[in-house]
Amino acid sequence: MGLTDSLKRLLTVEGPMHQQDLIYLSDLSWDQMQELEAIWYGAPASRRVQLIKQLQKLANDDVQYNFKRIFLFALEDHHPAVRKVAVEGLWEEDSPFILEKLEGILLNDSSLEVRVSAAGVLSNYAYKSAVGELDDEHASRLQEVLQEVVQQADDGSELQRKALEALAFFEEDPIADDYIERLYWEGGYEEQASALIAMGRSMNTKWSSTIIKELGNPHPKLRKEAARAAGEMALRESVPDLIRLTQEDTDKEAIHAAIWALGQIGTPQAKRMLRHIANSSNKDLQSAAEEALDEAMYSGDI
Repeated sequence: MGLTDSLKRLLTVEGPMHQQDLIYLSDLSWDQMQELEAIWYGAPASRRVQLIKQLQKLANDDVQYNFKRIFLFALEDHHPAVRKVAVEGLWEEDSPFILEKLEGILLNDSSLEVRVSAAGVLSNYAYKSAVGELDDEHASRLQEVLQEVVQQADDGSELQRKALEALAFFEEDPIADDYIERLYWEGGYEEQASALIAMGRSMNTKWSSTIIKELGNPHPKLRKEAARAAGEMALRESVPDLIRLTQEDTDKEAIHAAIWALGQIGTPQAKRMLRHIANSSNKDLQSAAEEALDEAMYSGDI
């Protein structure tokens, strides 16, 4: 079974995509990429999207497979739905070349949805800058690009919100600080949720009281994001409210966020609560609490 045969089955035959065919697309050479290109546009856009999604799933399930060249190739596809999933396929990548490609897409792609996806993936690079894993030159350029998008995007738009969430990783960025304030006080719950995400990523203690207050917000999405932010900032004073969420909240995502946050904070009180949940009869929460306890070994009080 050769590459061309696998490609034809994957791209031109209706029905499920089989793993044995997908595996043939790992680590393609440049010559093999030409074979792919020759067949690519003969397939419907929906089939190309399906292929990229299947390759993402396979790569996530097994690190031995690498489809980076296909994702990069698909960034140039004329259909925005294909470009969008190709951008998302590059989430784990960390090369300066890919960073620059994603910055160009964020600034210039004709599709708003593709730009939003690029902003989301670029948050991974912004995080690397925050932990010292991105060189100063590329970090500075990324910060400038995100600042530009935050300021030029429509107020409260998904693009602005995703760019702000990424920009917040840059310590004491005045533009991020200003827009966090704007979105939180002037926006609806979607804007406030993004503001809470950005607060947590900023590590700025000025937001601590706001984050703790929002743990009691009537809207479950805001409670969830406040819990995540409390965990990101390791807010010890939030532990009683987080424990209350694990015991009283009815929203599954908010409960899981609170459990995760307790693991990030790792105080003795937080660990006791996590052990209690880990010994409960709820299998789903048991697993989340056990993972949080593993994290708590490296955080808080040893």
